[in-house]
Amino acid sequence: MAATYYDGRSAEGRAASVFAGADGLEIRLADADLLWPYGRLSLVSAADHGQRVVIAPRPGAAERLSLSGEDVLETLAAWAPQLRRQKPSRGHVRSVLVAGAIIAVLAVFWAGYPIVKQGIVAVFPSSWADRIGRSMAADNRLFGEPCDGAAGMAALEALSARLTQGMDLPEPVKVHVTASKDVNAFAAPGGHIVLLHGLIKEARSPDEVAGVLAHEIGHVQHRHPINRLVDVAGIQLIVTSISGDVGALGTLALMLSYGIDDEAEADRTGLDMLLAAGIAPDGLAAFFDRMARKNENKLTVGQFLRTHPPLEERSAMIRGRRPTGAVTPALTQQQWRDLRAVCDGVATEDEADEPNGGGDV
Repeated sequence: MAATYYDGRSAEGRAASVFAGADGLEIRLADADLLWPYGRLSLVSAADHGQRVVIAPRPGAAERLSLSGEDVLETLAAWAPQLRRQKPSRGHVRSVLVAGAIIAVLAVFWAGYPIVKQGIVAVFPSSWADRIGRSMAADNRLFGEPCDGAAGMAALEALSARLTQGMDLPEPVKVHVTASKDVNAFAAPGGHIVLLHGLIKEARSPDEVAGVLAHEIGHVQHRHPINRLVDVAGIQLIVTSISGDVGALGTLALMLSYGIDDEAEADRTGLDMLLAAGIAPDGLAAFFDRMARKNENKLTVGQFLRTHPPLEERSAMIRGRRPTGAVTPALTQQQWRDLRAVCDGVATEDEADEPNGGGDV
């Protein structure tokens, strides 16, 4: 029989083929084979007069196997007679409780969502935010393999420390670099910031990278990633938290789209950081000018993640404020060479030869 297997640790189902073996159900997955002894099988739920059934390998187990078909319950009971005697009330009661909780939460959200949202953001566990952010940063299907050149990462950490000196951030900043050729960067929950290597290669000076990094730290400062995650996830955030698999929300968090107000706020905060750190903002303005001249119709990961004010407006805003004191380059020449080589030895995905314009900064 065809079935769907759930490992009990995430909500993702995996296609499975089920066979009646001599000692139990043989479950064949793409990367593993399982054996569930007949005598221990437990009925979790049954619907449509036994046409749709969920079973577990033993009572209380988190793993699940969902099967459907004509008389599937009777077919299973021929091998595991105890299934006929079991009452799948636990599955139904849980469904009712979950449905009731969702309805109750929806009612509360409808009555006072802004107040509820502020409360959720205020008490959102930092450990959850960290797990979600790490899940996003580690998604090598979208962002490529992680880069970990020691000297390059040390230069980036020194730049991050310079930008955040004296700031009271809601969570420590953790910067990652991935081997994607996209010209992009984004802030994820938990203080995680991802710079795609295409952006570092596109930048013509360390001041440009510093400006982009400062902008993303601005998102962290104002907790934009968590605010938008609550907006997007809504009820799923609460239901998923019950199961404890908050790391799975990393996929959903990839749908985050910051509004223009958020982006403008991150721009202003990032500009304040550059000036406080004695880094000239001209680099970031030059970066925006160059991106504006590129083909902005290309479809990139970044265009799915964010919306932004026009680059020309952002560049003009940055040039409207000048440093009042001395400025020094964001990195030394050696640090800049190290940062540009941070992905040396890491394979990049096969993309267009010309870096993508626009980006997510």
